[in-house]
Amino acid sequence: MTPLAVALTLAYVVVAALLLNLNLATPYRAWIKVLAIVLVTGLYIVAWWGHHQLMGWATADALPENFRVHWVTVDEPDKVTGADGAIYFWVRRLDEADLPFGPPRAHQIPWDEKSAEQAQEVLEQLEEGEILNGTMSRSVLREEELDAETGEQYTGEASVAGEGGGEPMFEFFRAPPPSLPPKGS
Repeated sequence: MTPLAVALTLAYVVVAALLLNLNLATPYRAWIKVLAIVLVTGLYIVAWWGHHQLMGWATADALPENFRVHWVTVDEPDKVTGADGAIYFWVRRLDEADLPFGPPRAHQIPWDEKSAEQAQEVLEQLEEGEILNGTMSRSVLREEELDAETGEQYTGEASVAGEGGGEPMFEFFRAPPPSLPPKGS
């Protein structure tokens, strides 16, 4: 059970206990009852926002180390309302054999122009029927850095992350075909 589910369960238990207590004949003063009503109202608000987290909203948590990309959505910033843009990835974790396992999860990263262009390239590959895996790159290289082996300018696979140093970069590549067990005779 997730900590959020435990917190919501406890919130409902507290609400039920407070309402039961207030509905019974109690010797409490009026200000204690008013304080309890305000507390119950606050718990309802917390429970309401908590349900949004349980209903499948995208998480801002880091993407898994290795993952299968199922879909990408790019929401550009809205200049009229001033809303920030975001890029959403629908992914599943990969096991040691590079096979997806567990339920898919929506992840959100902040929008920037370079990441949006690269996410659009990934989306086009997905629309063409490609099966893509992704991995988080621990070595952050900037485009202007030179490749140590060839001495040429580094041009890697599609990567998504901010351009600032130290932020993780994600590489997307075609998933290898599944290895099938040998046929029995």
